[in-house]
Amino acid sequence: MTTYREDFLDYFRSIDRKIIPGLLICLAVTILSFLLTRGTLWDGGFAVLSPDLFTDNPFFSFLAKIGPIVLALVICLFINYKLFDAGGSYAGKYLLRIAIILMGARVTADVLMTASVSGLGIILAVLALTIILTMMLGKRFGQSWETSALTGTGNGICGVSATLSVAPVIHADQKYVHAVVGIISLLGIVGVFLIPAVAFGVGMTDAQAEVFIGGTLHEIGNVIPAADLYNAVSGGEDVSALALAYKMIRVAMLVVVASVFGWLWCRRQEAMHATCPAERVKAKVQGFLILFVVMAVGMTALIITSPAFGHAVQTSLVHISVTVLTIAMAGVGLSMNLRQTLSVGKTLLPLASVIWAIQVIVMLGLTLFLV
Repeated sequence: MTTYREDFLDYFRSIDRKIIPGLLICLAVTILSFLLTRGTLWDGGFAVLSPDLFTDNPFFSFLAKIGPIVLALVICLFINYKLFDAGGSYAGKYLLRIAIILMGARVTADVLMTASVSGLGIILAVLALTIILTMMLGKRFGQSWETSALTGTGNGICGVSATLSVAPVIHADQKYVHAVVGIISLLGIVGVFLIPAVAFGVGMTDAQAEVFIGGTLHEIGNVIPAADLYNAVSGGEDVSALALAYKMIRVAMLVVVASVFGWLWCRRQEAMHATCPAERVKAKVQGFLILFVVMAVGMTALIITSPAFGHAVQTSLVHISVTVLTIAMAGVGLSMNLRQTLSVGKTLLPLASVIWAIQVIVMLGLTLFLV
């Protein structure tokens, strides 16, 4: 298990000439995406195109509803060149983490106070159900115990981050890790479009949409573009901040779930070998998630002590976070080889899809009746 210092140094160790072409493509696609959806070159930037264009012209009006984050992701999904892989991977991993840290500026105390107790209960109940069902159905779908554990954690908590955190705890083979990461990433991308469409289609209120989006999507990076899509089509209030807060409730359960799986893995080893043959590995909360909380607490304190200045800083950080997230999501699309992902994880896709479908359906029903 690496230290937080080593994790921090990885941001710089991974910088070399190979990432430059991919990063430039991500930056170019980001600028294009903002231009086509907002008429600016970055979030909150000066207008290059007339704002009237995005209300009067049907094509640009449609693109405005899609938003820059989703558009950048979609464009880069169709750019599959090995030259851009390194830069896309760097943006999709490290810049995404930086964007998530900055997103903490959205989740202040005044936002959290609007969260519902029923929403919190639903989030935790569906999380537990997702993981238990995955372990029960995994064997029937021909998957190993390790694969089921990683799939349940990825679906239930926070996608790739959860998968990579639990993998060393249960000493999972890398072939299982790669398959789960690929399939979870693919389903997360599908969810960016599917979940807001379902929320709007069934006529959810904004409060319900916040719980539904925050409780069903795999990655933190999936929540904001999905919330943006819902905001665009529903025309209601911004649901991004609270959807992100509900998502962080799932993330907070990572250490607990990882510890349980570590205990179960050791019991399995003892059953086979009469002893636990390998050193127990403890899961840790990833550094960028800790900094997310620090950002949220710090922004809350700043707004309380100096409201005008605090809100100005918050606005600037939100604009920066959206811009960086757009670059990062372009990187996710750039580094996602759909054909390879389906090839590696084709035996896992049915299990992961069924579990996620059940998760979405249960979350949908509970949210509509209890929130």
